[in-house]
Amino acid sequence: MKYTLLLIVSLLLCCCEQVALVQDDAALLSDAQRQRLETFQTLLLEEQDVELHLVILERAAVDLDQEALELFEQKRIGGQTSGARGLLLVVDPISEQARIEVGYDLEGVFPDGFIASLEYDQMLPFFQSDRVGHGVEALTELLVARLQGASAETSAAAGKHLSGGAGARIATSGEVEQPQAAQPDRYLPQADPLATLDAYRQSLRDRSKDPELEIYTEETRAFFRQWLVTDAQQQNALRELDKVWSLADVRVKDAMAVIRYPVKERQASPYFLRQSEFGWQLDFATMTKTVGFNHRNQWHFRSREHPYMFAFADWRFDKNGFPHAR
Repeated sequence: MKYTLLLIVSLLLCCCEQVALVQDDAALLSDAQRQRLETFQTLLLEEQDVELHLVILERAAVDLDQEALELFEQKRIGGQTSGARGLLLVVDPISEQARIEVGYDLEGVFPDGFIASLEYDQMLPFFQSDRVGHGVEALTELLVARLQGASAETSAAAGKHLSGGAGARIATSGEVEQPQAAQPDRYLPQADPLATLDAYRQSLRDRSKDPELEIYTEETRAFFRQWLVTDAQQQNALRELDKVWSLADVRVKDAMAVIRYPVKERQASPYFLRQSEFGWQLDFATMTKTVGFNHRNQWHFRSREHPYMFAFADWRFDKNGFPHAR
């Protein structure tokens, strides 16, 4: 009887044991980054039924494909979901490689081609600038954006092997594509706020990463000089902007303008602009300070202490800064 009770207790402890969502063996993440990622991952599991794990290796992997697959199986990633809805990001900072392992039920959302492109376009610049932690956070946001834009079929029950093998590994060492030079005839401030935003949209199409574009305010240029922008981020920004382009609502007051979208478009954050002697310029510096996003990529105001609030007088905001129609 005694041994039976001990066995039951042991089994219960094993079942209740939580596998860490973040395993940073290389100690590359700051405490704040780890906390943000863990909060994000927990909400992703609770609200979107997707179990996302991150492993950063301390040593170079002999075979990253095999190691990622073994980690996926050992951690039974996806086992906490209604099906095989698990994702594993394994980062090998020594060899500058990354692998994303995808569960069966998410293969339709994350096919091999998309994963390979994401690993190369997104992680390579962060590896080479020694900012792996920031790269992991940005890549996580892009994965969630992909989830929002696609619907995966759910299975009735998880299979014995939760990983379907979808995913791709790319050795990301190599040369980073240099930012394209600004093209003044395409990226000039315009006499109309929406025309300036269209010039920015063109810069996304052209993958221009020049922080000195004249469509930016001086403060925005200073901000972008310190900010790493990747092709994957630009592709995502362009895709989201194209979706709501026809829904733009322009509000102007004196030398300030806001381009906003209907409240129901929760992932379409507003754009702030200032008028200068050259025309309307985008104020990303203020946008970055005041606008945040949750785990569903829904925007909210971190702070409403800014001069662009005039454009939202007909909306109300809850205690967390999320907008609602009156």
